[in-house]
Amino acid sequence: MGVPLLAVLVLLGACGQEAPPERITGVVIEVRPATGPVRDFSVEGAFGTFEVRIDPDRDYGFDLRHLEEHRDTGDPVIVRLEDRGGQAFARSIEDA
Repeated sequence: MGVPLLAVLVLLGACGQEAPPERITGVVIEVRPATGPVRDFSVEGAFGTFEVRIDPDRDYGFDLRHLEEHRDTGDPVIVRLEDRGGQAFARSIEDA
């Protein structure tokens, strides 16, 4: 008679995904992994927390472990983002 409930929930979940903004400013609250090359980090801004992925082929112009210093001091960053299939990848990362 109707669409199965699971199918409706899957469709609603897919529709709820929003593209990341072009730019966020905020504080780094987590850097992952704890050791080795940085793969992603979390930034908390005025409109929530964003998970930001690192493009391994991009040169950001600094050692990405420096993001840990921003996490520890609370000094904000400006991150310009690129949407890749619903995931936010950093195009650039700068001191705010």
